[in-house]
Amino acid sequence: MNRKKIIITLCLLTLSFFAEAQDRDTEQIEQLKIAFFTEKLNLSAKEAVRFWPVYNLHNKRYEELRDKEWSTIKSKLEIIETLSQKEAEVLLDNYMSYKQAGVDYREDFVKNLKEVITSKQIMMLKKAEYDFNKKLLKQYQSDKSSNE
Repeated sequence: MNRKKIIITLCLLTLSFFAEAQDRDTEQIEQLKIAFFTEKLNLSAKEAVRFWPVYNLHNKRYEELRDKEWSTIKSKLEIIETLSQKEAEVLLDNYMSYKQAGVDYREDFVKNLKEVITSKQIMMLKKAEYDFNKKLLKQYQSDKSSNE
């Protein structure tokens, strides 16, 4: 019985260690993103104070939308061959609704951003997001290949 408790405790400690390490990595990526975007958009202190809450809210909501899409649409794609024509039609309608919601959401996001930064900065943001993700992926691939 004592042995089981020790094993369970060790497992929980290990899991919490990995979760904490992942949280640290996520936090570090967020800090790098903030620095990268602030520099690329050439945000003043005043603009940054107004920009980040809008951007962070957008990211949170967009992530929720993607998660919802993933759970309802993409999981069904695994069993698409077994769906009836009617079920596939409902799935397609749901898919198109999510895509439209994404477009509507982006339009709303841009409208909110225009109250904080210029149109040029919004386009610079799109480029900065692309460049940051590319840089992050390159770093991940580099780290992965050096660990092999």
